[in-house]
Amino acid sequence: MEKCAQVVIGIYRFGNFIYYKVKIPVIRTILLAFYRGLNLFFVKITFNTELPAECKIGKNLIIHHPYGIVVNKGVIMGDNVTLRHQTTIGNKGNGIEGVPHIGNNVNIGSGSALIGKIKIGDNATIGAHSVVNKDVYKNTTVVGVPAKDIKKK
Repeated sequence: MEKCAQVVIGIYRFGNFIYYKVKIPVIRTILLAFYRGLNLFFVKITFNTELPAECKIGKNLIIHHPYGIVVNKGVIMGDNVTLRHQTTIGNKGNGIEGVPHIGNNVNIGSGSALIGKIKIGDNATIGAHSVVNKDVYKNTTVVGVPAKDIKKK
């Protein structure tokens, strides 16, 4: 994983820790202000990426080329998820309602969009530039616009 991806993930993990674990109001406020400054400069401006602290992401997130990734603040991802550049994971409207829930060991191709209240099963693969707006079952590969399951012969 490249160094810039480690920076993005590190800043996310720092903010996530503050958001969910720090309970003392004064310390939390100071640390959140520091996190927001880091996030603005290093993640949003430098890499044009949004990975908010409010997301719930499991261990071993892998980001290849962390440029142009947008993740809604209500998204839940499991362990060992791989994201590539220009990926969008969000809702159909405003707020955190109706966002994707992504399982473990999911591989998301570059330029993909996962939109709405959908579930992506464990070990699923989302092909590059696919638009996913329906559930994806575990151990499935989907591609296209809209994304469709590839049947193995």
